[in-house]
Amino acid sequence: MLQKYASFVVNNAAQVNSIENGLRTLTYVLPGRFADAELASEAIYTLLSFVGVYHDKLLAKAAIKGLLVDKQGQPLKLDPTVFNRYHGQMAHASDVYRVAAHVLSCVQYAEKLVEMVAAKRLGNRRRWQVVTWIEITKVVLRLALLRASGQRMVTGAVVPEREVDPGSLGSTKHMEHGVDAKKQWKGGRSRLSFTSVREILQQAEGNADLGAFVANSPQNAERIAPASSLMHRLSALGLTGELLFILRPLIYVLSMRKLGANNWRAWALSLLIELTSRQMLRSDINVPRTLERDEMARRKWLLVYYLVRMPFFEQFTEKRLSRVAMWCSNKPVISLLGSLIQDYQPLWKQYYFYTAGS
Repeated sequence: MLQKYASFVVNNAAQVNSIENGLRTLTYVLPGRFADAELASEAIYTLLSFVGVYHDKLLAKAAIKGLLVDKQGQPLKLDPTVFNRYHGQMAHASDVYRVAAHVLSCVQYAEKLVEMVAAKRLGNRRRWQVVTWIEITKVVLRLALLRASGQRMVTGAVVPEREVDPGSLGSTKHMEHGVDAKKQWKGGRSRLSFTSVREILQQAEGNADLGAFVANSPQNAERIAPASSLMHRLSALGLTGELLFILRPLIYVLSMRKLGANNWRAWALSLLIELTSRQMLRSDINVPRTLERDEMARRKWLLVYYLVRMPFFEQFTEKRLSRVAMWCSNKPVISLLGSLIQDYQPLWKQYYFYTAGS
């Protein structure tokens, strides 16, 4: 049964992707439309997240076997990003990293839905207990990733991203045995595939100039570098900053439970920890590499969440957003934006994980 489903997904990748995107768009407009609409929306979104990961793996495996072609009818070649190479190699080298990364991703996909169900079924007090245990679980998993990676930064996403764009695929190429192994050489440690010398000679019909081939095929240093060199090993200062960043969400939840969700001291403590962590990491990593630069940029954007966290949201942001929503409501096209702002404001106030940034 699973084999038939996998074959269907591979043979109809573009159509399946369109359905996924349509359903995801639906989840953004469902909240506020009927009773428990936010729960239904989050359930659909969570399910789509898991299904999307499964579909991505199916397409990646099909591409490796040579079962996918591009718009020109040529076998689709995977060109892993630096992000995918790093996490793929780390997972290949360490079972602890692989298991922790997948469990952490599953927790991140489901955390909003779990909090909603806990709030509706168990009450507010038990909801905060569930939230606390989720954050404890994430801290333990991130500490395991930090240790398994050799004390390197833990990125927001920790599993390889989509490698195959369904929109770029042509008609499926049916092959019984996939790509001819003689045409490819795969590195045992890097897991990268390269065109074999035999194939280069055959394509050139005996007139191959290997020097010209090498000169015309420059490799980005990070593309062929081992995973351990794609991120700096943190020193004591950077490691302290990374530990602060990992512990920050748990400290924030515990302080809110002790001081109250609307307490300024809990909000300020979380912000102080985040800024301190950022400064420590910037001081330790003088020349950040691509992954570190991207992760620092992501963490910078996470500071925006402080504008929609209580009590800042209630005292400053909410009134201004309400005015923007009212202004948009009477305008064509952008009236949907105003409606979305109005629908999501109660969720930002009521549920922790909507603004957690963890």
